[in-house]
Amino acid sequence: MGETHRQKRIIHISDNLTFSSIRMTFVLKHYLSALCIIALTACSSTKPVTQQRAAVSKQLYTNDQAWAVKIDDGWFTAKTITFGPYHTSSRTNGVLKDTSLQFIRDPKEPFSFNISSQDEKISIQTLYTSRIAFLSRPLPSFLSSLPPTTPLFYTLIKSTGQPPLPRWEMILKKPTYLELNDNKTVGILRTEKEEIRVNAHNKFGIVNAYEKLTYEFRQHGQPVAAVMPGEQPSVWVSPSVSTTTRPVLAAAIAALLCR
Repeated sequence: MGETHRQKRIIHISDNLTFSSIRMTFVLKHYLSALCIIALTACSSTKPVTQQRAAVSKQLYTNDQAWAVKIDDGWFTAKTITFGPYHTSSRTNGVLKDTSLQFIRDPKEPFSFNISSQDEKISIQTLYTSRIAFLSRPLPSFLSSLPPTTPLFYTLIKSTGQPPLPRWEMILKKPTYLELNDNKTVGILRTEKEEIRVNAHNKFGIVNAYEKLTYEFRQHGQPVAAVMPGEQPSVWVSPSVSTTTRPVLAAAIAALLCR
C-alpha cells in the first residue's frame, strides 16, 4: 500500500509539473509575441533624423536656374553684391525720408541701398521692428498671432524707373528649427493686389540647425526663387517668373543677401 501510494503521488506531482511547464510555455510565447509586436511598431515608426524633414522641390534647385553670386567685400557698408543680371550699391545707414514708414516708430538697424540691372533701378529700405508696429495693418495668422514684442525683418521695395513698380514690402520672422525642418512659411512679400509667401528650410545643411538656411519664394504655391545667404551665398530663379515679378524677387533676395 505504501509503495502504491508513493507511486500515485509521484505521478500526481509529475502531472502538476507538466501542466505548469505547459502553462509557462504558453505565457512565454504570448510574452515574446507581444515584445516582437512592440519592437516592430517602434522600428516602423522611428525614422532616421535626416528623413524627418519636409521634402523640398527639386525643380527649382538646378544648375541651369542658379544665378552666379559675386561679393565685392569692401569696408563696412561698402560691400556690394552681383547676382545674375543685378548689382547692389553700397549701403547707407538710416531710414530714407520718402519711404512713408511713419507707422514704424522705433526702427532698428535701418539701412538702404539700390539694385540695378541694364533695364531698371530699384530702391530698397530694410530695418528691424516689432510685431506691434503692424497693429493697424493686416497680417497673415502666422505673423499676427506672434507676441507684440516679436522682432520682424521689414523690407520696402520701390522702383525708381519708368514705369514704376508697385510698392512691395517683405515681412519676415525668424524661423525656428522645427519650421526649418518642415520648410514652413515664415514671411510674406506683398503688394496691395498680390502676395508671395516666403518659406525657410535647412535642406542643404543639417537638421535642427541654422546652417545653410535657405529662403524660398512661393507664388501660387509653387517655388519660383530661393536664396541662401551667408559666406557662400546661392541664388536660384525660375525662368517661368514673369518680367514684372523678377525685379521684385531680385530686390527681396538682395535684402536678404545684404542684411
